[in-house]
Parts: sequence; C-alpha cells; structure tokens
Amino acid sequence: MMNNKFTLYPAIDIKGGKCVRLLFGDMDKETVYNIDPLDQAMWFVDQGAEWLHIVDLDGAVKGEQVNKISILKILKTLQNKVKIQIGGGIRSLGKIDFWLENLADRVILGTLALENPSFVNNLSQEYFKKVIIGADVRNGMIASHGWEKQSDISAIDLLRKFDQSLVSSVIYTDISKDGSMQGVSLDQTISFAKQNPHPVIASGGVSSLNDILKLYENLSKGIEGVIIGRALYDKKFTFEEALYAVRKGIS
Repeated sequence: MMNNKFTLYPAIDIKGGKCVRLLFGDMDKETVYNIDPLDQAMWFVDQGAEWLHIVDLDGAVKGEQVNKISILKILKTLQNKVKIQIGGGIRSLGKIDFWLENLADRVILGTLALENPSFVNNLSQEYFKKVIIGADVRNGMIASHGWEKQSDISAIDLLRKFDQSLVSSVIYTDISKDGSMQGVSLDQTISFAKQNPHPVIASGGVSSLNDILKLYENLSKGIEGVIIGRALYDKKFTFEEALYAVRKGIS
C-alpha cells in the first residue's frame, strides 16, 4: 500500500479450479495461466502484494461458491501474510458470513447489491467497511450475474443508494476493457469517482505501468487503487515493478 492510500490489487480469477483471465468477461474466452491458484497467490505475496483480489468466476454465474475449496486453501495458507477480498456469487448473508469467518478481509457484492440495495444498507455494524460494491459497467449501465445480465441502472444511480459509512469502497470495472489490455477507461473512472461518495478501485484494461500511474495521479479525486490482471500474467511488467513505479512516481 502506497502512502497508506493507493493500493495495487493483483487479480486471481478462478474458473474450474484454475487461475484464468477472461476477455471482456466472456466465460468462453478464457486463458489458463496457472492450474494452481494458491501457487499464483504465493507468487504475488512474494513480490510484495499486501492485498489479493480473488473472484470465483463460476460462482458469479451460478450464484454458488463453486471454487470454494481452492479459495479456502489460499485463505488458510496465507493468513496473516496478506489481506484478501473475495467476490463471485456472494448473494446471501450466510455466504458473506462464511467468507468473513474463513479469514477473508472483505467481500465484494455485485448482483446482490444491484438486486437488493436495502439488504446491504441493513447490515449491522459488525460488517462495517467489510463490504465492497462491485460496479461492473457496460455502456454506463450495471451488468450482473457474472456480467451475463444487463440492467438499465447507471453505476452512479446504484451507488447513491448505499450507506457511505458501511461500504469500504467500490470496484469500477469497464467490461468493454476487461482482460483486453487496451488501457484503462481513465476519464470514465475519474468521472465516476468524483460523482459518488465512496473510494473507487479501478479495474479493467490495465496494459502498462503508465496506466497505473495515471490512476495514482488521481488519488485526490477518489481513486484509491487498481486491480491488475492480464498485464501481470502476460508479463508486461511484474507486480514488483508496479509497486516500485507507484512509490517512485516514474514509469
């Protein structure tokens, strides 16, 4: 974590028990990068990661914890070594509790937040800052159920429904960029961050260290971090290099 504010989140997306990346969120367009998600997680931690961003892709589509065993192995092996936020199919209080009781630091709510905002706002104080809202956006509107369903609700309108004191932050993902390494949607992300009261974690399209630095330079506008996926897996740069670049402010 840089300056105690800006955080780099290496992404571990799990499908069929393997660490993969999807193109534009399409479950049929996957690239397998590691058959062992734990091995991948340990690699990022060894390079200095203080947070991991883990998503059960199968779970996001099915609404169940399909890759629970793989994720639990990471949580138990790396406890006290890294903080972990988990998403994908978390659509009930029982599932939220399950992950928090099994050492997850934060849970990401996407579909549940869209379909039942009052559920989120009625959570008790024990969930204070342990909830992240996943704003997965396609053409400005929220997508859900593993990005397979499209709503007519804008990201801004959705986020205004939530209690600012409860929600830790918001992950803003431009689905049209995700997994493509076409560069981040900087203007849209900044606009979103300035219009909603929650800290924003940018996601989707990171292709270079320069993309990360552009986001870092907008820390004062509400962007508190960035999730990095395919660029790391395709070795455009290492996580260690990304950490160094942000600390030094150079590309």
